[in-house]
Amino acid sequence: MKKIVSKIAIPIIAAFVVLAGCNNKQHVMEKPDNLINRITLVNILADSYLIESTLQMTPQDSIGKDELARRYYKDLFDRYHITNEQFASSIAYYVSEEKSADKLLSDASALIVSKKTELLASEMED
Repeated sequence: MKKIVSKIAIPIIAAFVVLAGCNNKQHVMEKPDNLINRITLVNILADSYLIESTLQMTPQDSIGKDELARRYYKDLFDRYHITNEQFASSIAYYVSEEKSADKLLSDASALIVSKKTELLASEMED
């Protein structure tokens, strides 16, 4: 089970490490054949942040936390019809240029804030 989760989590963690370390990159890598469009990738990043937040709130001693993570990411990738490899190569492509990486993170952050605002507004209406 840990092997399955690591196959899912490692590309996501690697993507964020790449995002954090992209400051000195000047070379834009070659566009992958199965590139996820930028808008979709922003949505996926925002959703993956929500998944990670949920997993952080799950008690460490919770039985099945690894299984829960696997299911969340499987659902996320199925919903967007993508693979781990496609996600990782798309992240690598977009972050290979500093301005693109900054914009990607900024847009994902803005989307998270927007979703939070909508949720709070709908709760206030109820």
